[in-house]
This record gives sequence, structure tokens and C-alpha cells, in this order.
Amino acid sequence: MRSLPATLPILFLCEISFLLGHGLIMTLLGVRMSLEAFPSQMAGLLMSCFSLGFVAGSYWLEKRIRSVGHIRVFAACAALLAVTAILHGLWVNPWAWLVWRLFGGAATAGLLMVMESWVSGESTNENRGRILGWYLVISTLSLAGGQWMLNMADPGTFVLFSVAGILFALSLVPLSIHRIHGPLRSSHDVSAKISLRALFARAPVGLVGAFVAGMMVQAFFAMTPYYGQEIGLSTAETAQFMSITTLVALIAQWTLGRVSDRFDRRKVILCMAVVMTISGVLITVAARSSYWLLVFVASFHTAMLHTLYSLSLAHTHDWLAPEETIQANAKLLMCYGVGSVVGPFSASLMMETLGPDGLWLFLGGAAMTLALFIVYRLWRREPVKSLEEQEPYTPMVPLVESTHYLNELDPRQGPVQLELALERAWDEKAAEATADNAGAMA
Repeated sequence: MRSLPATLPILFLCEISFLLGHGLIMTLLGVRMSLEAFPSQMAGLLMSCFSLGFVAGSYWLEKRIRSVGHIRVFAACAALLAVTAILHGLWVNPWAWLVWRLFGGAATAGLLMVMESWVSGESTNENRGRILGWYLVISTLSLAGGQWMLNMADPGTFVLFSVAGILFALSLVPLSIHRIHGPLRSSHDVSAKISLRALFARAPVGLVGAFVAGMMVQAFFAMTPYYGQEIGLSTAETAQFMSITTLVALIAQWTLGRVSDRFDRRKVILCMAVVMTISGVLITVAARSSYWLLVFVASFHTAMLHTLYSLSLAHTHDWLAPEETIQANAKLLMCYGVGSVVGPFSASLMMETLGPDGLWLFLGGAAMTLALFIVYRLWRREPVKSLEEQEPYTPMVPLVESTHYLNELDPRQGPVQLELALERAWDEKAAEATADNAGAMA
């Protein structure tokens, strides 16, 4: 940590406090909705509203960051999150919660945009991979730690909503008491553009995989606490289940990623989709047997689920020119965001029709659809010419949600990629200047 830029440890303290609160309220809402007997489709709609607010906030708040600065936007969003967390406890009404979740999603997007753009701006080609590793490990542990905090008090009371609000407010303190600057630079604006249609023509499995990952990850985090209460898990068991199945992402990221460096990544993603399909069915059986068997089988499922986006991104990179990767990453994250809006509500409809087991049948069905699509693509197109031409795997998992600024931390944006992007930007500006001069002379 001492080798990192001086501002990053301060920012990581803000990240820990924010994600502890985020992990807590995310699990708390699912449990509380079950305790309040909210119908499952309302629970899914609430979580989809969060994703909708997140997507909308990602676009609107980016302009505010450029106009008023990172620290002001961070302060405003942290304050808004603290207020919405407390309002959930003050007014327990599903229609009011729809509004709180919409604003909460936008505020969460603002906080993550500030943190991820800041971390990206402070990184260099030499330390980008190390910084990304710190960021992802801290994110995973903080998110899981917040879920464990569900055991601190009765989820049927106001206390845990207050704790979440306190944690959001405390995330302001490290930035407020230090004289620090915002991020120094960004490579996002100098990259070559690539259309969504062109990207789908080159790497359809990558785009579809990102969309399915958004559906499944958000449906899992949104509806699993509700599912746990519906099948009779205690609050402690629900918190434990969420934490364990989140932490397996740390191991799965590197293990499955290294495997994908040795084989055609489409086949690795296919195997993951098959495992998720089978485990989606087995979980419904395990839940009726014992709690720990449920945790064991679900961990296999979530290990694949949490790695799906990273492998989809890595596969897409295998078909791109170096200067196209930043824009392509943003397109994949957009597909992930659309999936995150669709997933929770779709899963809730399945649960309303089939009961609590509908959650896992939805996740298994989504995985099976992805598997069938990959089989079709394997039949249509050969893999990259050789395994040596595959880009090395890099874990780039959006834990519940992330913004496009996280893409700039990708170590694959190394010296060559940035140099090509800068050269391309320079050539475009030179061409524009020549055209302007010719017009003036005419």
C-alpha cells in the first residue's frame, strides 16, 4: 500500500465505508421486504429501479463531475445515500421505496464514478495492475463485510437503516479532512470509437455474456436475501450465505481466468454456463436438505456467476485492436447495465409464479440460454488463430455495479495501447486543423 500514490489510501478508506453501507442495505432491503410481506414482483421492481437509477446517474453525473469537481459530487452523493438509507426505515412503504431506490441508484453511480475515475487517474502503466488488484480485493471484502453486519441488530427495526446511513456519511470524512487533488488524467477520451453493431459482429459471445452477467448478478444480489427469508433461513444464516457466496468471487476470478488463458474462452464460458444451469436446479434440491449443502452448491453457482463478466470482457479483447479496447469496454458495461435493469424484476416474476425456487430456475434458465448461444457461435466461427494471440486474462468484475471508468484501470491499457490511442487522437486533430486551414484559405 505504501507504494501507491498518496491520495489512494485516503480514497480506499472512503471506499471501505461506502461499500460496507452498500453491502448492508442491499441485503437488509431483501430481508425486510420479506418480513413486511411485500410481493416478490414488488421486491424485484424495487431492485430494478435501483439499477435504472444507476444507469441514469452514470450519464447525468458525469457532466456534474466535470463541471464542479470530484470531491463535491462525492459529498453530494454520499449525503443523498445517507438520507435515502434513513428514509427507508422512517417510511416503510413499497411505493416510497421505489423513489428512494431510484435516487439511491443514481447516488451510488456518482460515488463509484468518482472513486473509479480517481483511481484510474492516479494509476500509471507500471502500477495499474497492482492498483486494480487492491481496488477489487477491498471492494469484495467490504461488500461481504457489509452483508455480515446484518447480524448487528433486528432487521425488522430502524437500527440497521441508521447504521447504513452512518457508514455512508462516514465515507465523507477522509476526503473532507485532507487537502488532496482530484485525478490527474484520463485516457477515456483519446480512444478509438467502435459501434455496438461492429462489436457484436466481432465478439457476439462477449456482448451477450455481459448482458446475461448483468441479469444474473443483479438478480442474485437483489432477490437472494428475499429468497432466504421465504425458505425459512434465519437472519444470521442469510447474512452468512450472502457473504460466503460473494467471497468465492475472489478465488474464482483468478482460477477460472488462468484456465481461460489456456483454452478457447468461449468453451470456458460454455462450461461455466453448463455448471450454472445444473447447479441452478440442484440448489432447489439442496435447500430442502440442509443449509450447508445449500451454501456448498450455491458457491459453485456464484463462482461462475461472478466471473462471467470478466471472461466476456477478456474474450472481447481477443478480437479488438489495442486502441479500441476502452470504448469496447464501455459498450460491454452498457450491456451489463441493461441486463441489471431487466434481471431483478424478471427473477421476481418467476418467483411469483413458481415460488422461491423460481429465483434459481431463472438463473439456471439464463445460463442455459447463454450456453445454447455459445454452442451456436462455436459452430459458426473458429476461435482466434492460436492461444498465444489471446489477451492475458485480467479480473474486471463489477461487483453488483461499476462505471465505465473502471475500464481505464485494465492493465491491458498498457504503454502500447495508450500510445496508439494518443497517436490516433493527434492524427484526427491534425486532420481537422488542416481542413479548417483549407476552408479559411478558400
